[in-house]
Amino acid sequence: MSSKPNPFRCRGPAPGRALACGCLALVLLTAAGVCAGAPGDKLDLNRASLDELLVLPIPAELAQRILDYRTYVRYFDNVYDLMDVDGMTAEYLQQLRPLVSTLPPDPADASIARLSASYRQARRFLGQEGTNEGLVDEYLDQLRDPVNVNDLDLFDLMSYQNVSPVDATNILLARQRLGGFENARQLRRSQGLRYWAYRNLRDFVVYSEEERTENRPDRIRGSYEIRYYDTPYFEDDREVWNGAFPEEAIKGTAYFKPHLTNKLRLDLTRGFKAGLLTHRNLGEESWRQTLKGFVGLNHQKLGPLQLKRLYLGSFRVGFGQGLVMDNTDFVLYRKTGFGWNKRPMGVRGDLSRSREFGLNGAAAEWRIGPLHATCFYSTGKKDGILNEDGSVNQYVLIKPWPREELLERRLTDSGQPTGVTRDAFSEKIIGGNLKFMLGTGTFVGVSGYEARYDRPFRADARTLIRPDDTDLLQARDSEISRGYTSVFVDPVTGERTEHKYRAVLGTEFQTVIQNVALQGEYAWLHDPRRSLLQGDLGDALIVNAFTQYENLHLLAIYRDYDLGFDNPYNRAFSNDTRYEMTLLDAWYRLEDPLYSYLELNTPQPKPERGLFFAARYRLSRHFTLTGLQYDQWERKADGMDLQRWTFKAEFQPIFNLRLRLRQRFSSRSETLPGDVRTFQNWETRWKLVALLSNYNRLELGFLTSNVQFPARQRLSYPAEPGDSDSGVGLAADPSNVLWASYQHNVTAGLRFVGWAAIYDGFFWVFEGNEFFLVDGNSFRSGLKIESRLSDQLLMQLKVTRDHRRPRTYVDLREYGAPWGTEPEGSYVPLDQMFFRLQIDYTF
Repeated sequence: MSSKPNPFRCRGPAPGRALACGCLALVLLTAAGVCAGAPGDKLDLNRASLDELLVLPIPAELAQRILDYRTYVRYFDNVYDLMDVDGMTAEYLQQLRPLVSTLPPDPADASIARLSASYRQARRFLGQEGTNEGLVDEYLDQLRDPVNVNDLDLFDLMSYQNVSPVDATNILLARQRLGGFENARQLRRSQGLRYWAYRNLRDFVVYSEEERTENRPDRIRGSYEIRYYDTPYFEDDREVWNGAFPEEAIKGTAYFKPHLTNKLRLDLTRGFKAGLLTHRNLGEESWRQTLKGFVGLNHQKLGPLQLKRLYLGSFRVGFGQGLVMDNTDFVLYRKTGFGWNKRPMGVRGDLSRSREFGLNGAAAEWRIGPLHATCFYSTGKKDGILNEDGSVNQYVLIKPWPREELLERRLTDSGQPTGVTRDAFSEKIIGGNLKFMLGTGTFVGVSGYEARYDRPFRADARTLIRPDDTDLLQARDSEISRGYTSVFVDPVTGERTEHKYRAVLGTEFQTVIQNVALQGEYAWLHDPRRSLLQGDLGDALIVNAFTQYENLHLLAIYRDYDLGFDNPYNRAFSNDTRYEMTLLDAWYRLEDPLYSYLELNTPQPKPERGLFFAARYRLSRHFTLTGLQYDQWERKADGMDLQRWTFKAEFQPIFNLRLRLRQRFSSRSETLPGDVRTFQNWETRWKLVALLSNYNRLELGFLTSNVQFPARQRLSYPAEPGDSDSGVGLAADPSNVLWASYQHNVTAGLRFVGWAAIYDGFFWVFEGNEFFLVDGNSFRSGLKIESRLSDQLLMQLKVTRDHRRPRTYVDLREYGAPWGTEPEGSYVPLDQMFFRLQIDYTF
């Protein structure tokens, strides 16, 4: 019977042929009383044409609806899904059951099927941007084409989210014992491998080369993404611009062109990769203000040498704990390198939005035996602040981008630009990293780079501050004056010497002992007046210890960064950026308001010394301590003490109902109560999460916080002798927020997410994978639509509206001007609307 031709497979444009096939099928089915027994003899609803559907014992219009449902809604998982088709009845279904089947759809590209199967995970990756864009691109590629787990080394395994050094080492040890993994079951049974690590790794790996190359088309594949959004950098860009540039106040942000990103990634087969990115930041004119591209070659074996990655063009490179090198424009506070906070190690093609610290040239990463090596060379122009003598004061990340006339209005007498300048200096940088494996999970390494410039560097705080305000410089502002300087003047002879380079060197190590991992990195900034190994301008140290059990994780990090360690490519663990809480945050005291970009955008860590602890413990099936963090640190500039506590817990009485609590306390300068910068802050967040059917989700949340500042003596001291202190002037800044969100999956490819919040005060929140900071008294609402139009096409549209009450009736631009008895500003609520459109196409 299996050799008999399938009557339902008769094809042909002629109506007579279709009718003949239909009649023959009905005669055979009637005579037999049942459909042919083999599944292959049934009509596959996920592949049937309209002509084939028309021969079924159903009305023609119902056959058309079945085809439309499969085309525009989704494929059929089983025969009973037919009841979702408009017009289908139980009687029709009873007749169709023995005649039809629902085999899985068979797309032309098997990799698309794998990506579709991991749709929820891919959707989360597609929404990410910033610090880990290089890793996210690799994750997406590996969802389509998993790698052979037997080819991964220690550093490959450690790059996956929630795979710790202990997990990676245990995988390697198990692989050595077995001679290679043959299936997922063997991987899962690796001694010491946590289920959480296995779960985050399993979607990206296969277990043989045959499985990896099975059904893999030998053709160019790739993806294209476009993002168009007008999200501001700050809570209200108009306040920054209006205060800094009164002449632009009347225009507000109306002339700001939205962000625009185009990203194309290509798999050219045989390990060759290519990519192209254009990006326009808010305020920039050209759609290709940031232009990046690369070609690369991955995972090639040349005898005993394995070339892991080779890239020409734009690339991302990272070493160790980030002290020496991690070239990104973005900062992620308290980046531990564990859990979800992975750091891209080695070389990656770079299609991120990083511009100032992006590298462009050539980079390679390879290994031979126990030796792992990375080297790179880059050249390009960098934006900076120029002193009047032509030297460079600082790198500067200009965001948002101001108008050209604001950048070019400061010139010296000779006509040379000073201040914030686009493409202010050229940088040629060469560097590398060398690691030697001492055992499974254990290595030592050295790294470093040297940057050559066409201008010397001279950090000078008095160049940035208005002359009338230089007396306000304090010890905390020494972070500015202790920046890198390569211009030296002999105090006796007055002779001036210049060095146009910067060198940073470092060492690193890691060892894994059973369930404990130890890591560390030491780096120093070379003094150009001395030989390479004899002197430094400042050094930095970071070490961490991590231990894990199945239900308990413990992490401790100690760091000590000197004031003189001014490495622009340093992205190691830190709580604050380098110039936070310096005089640079007061733009009205600066020679040029644009100098405040140093405080706002510089991604370098602040010089600090501190100890950080973190723990996660699952006490029972219903209660989990999801996070306990404690950080105590000292600001190296002036010795100010700071601390931060965070407690996070989840109670799960039943599987689909979860109650989450987040409690945070932070403070500054508690040992100096008379300091006006002292504060104490409490924040409590409650969240109720209900997991509904069909992956729908409902969240309700409440936040309350309060920031308390010290008493101002002029207000809180007794007015008359003998009077008690009334407490007047004890300032506080309370915040209260109530929010709700609902996620509804209409179909497998269509999802709606709506949210609303009423807030009074300061509030931060993630909205559709975007991080927002807001402050004020407002009602905020939004809607996000995600439509998976096909297996290859995904569209995401997010619209947010913020209806804010005014903060004050005083117009700061005209403060103090004669106005009689009328208020300077009227009661006009501020309505803001933000949108974000993203389209991703995979081919």
